[in-house]
Amino acid sequence: MSTLYAKMTNNANMNAHKSAPKNDAKQSIVSIEGSKWQGYTQTLIDKGAVSGFGVYSSPNFHKWTTTPGFYARPEQLSVIVSGFEDELPLRIEGICINGTTFTFTRMGLNRRVMVGRHAASGAGCVLYLCHTCLLVATCEAQQSSLCFTTIEKLGDFLLASNF
Repeated sequence: MSTLYAKMTNNANMNAHKSAPKNDAKQSIVSIEGSKWQGYTQTLIDKGAVSGFGVYSSPNFHKWTTTPGFYARPEQLSVIVSGFEDELPLRIEGICINGTTFTFTRMGLNRRVMVGRHAASGAGCVLYLCHTCLLVATCEAQQSSLCFTTIEKLGDFLLASNF
């Protein structure tokens, strides 16, 4: 896990040196939007951390990147983001991502990370709300710990970079 996080942060730092001033971390991450984000999403899949992943701007929910076949409709993302303030609707209706409804299971103490579980399969979802983007990940049951840890660390990194 630490190797995956180190690779992701090192790649972001390398891209920052190529495309932005050293003290502008936010600009460096924005520069990895699009095709360079695809490298991150592929790394998440290759390392077995997620089965699906997307990064969306908040509050407009423009797609920054997704793994192939992964989608979340803006209205679903809006409900999810509102759930970080008041999780009751998500506790009642569930978290709908990529055509699957997950049972809301917990909210992080900092109200930045949310977790859901599919009752029948045990598959899960992890969502992390940064200042300007939302990380959305799904995983198979056996990936849940790695998925949570990876998305939490990536979210913490983006949040510390003023995203």
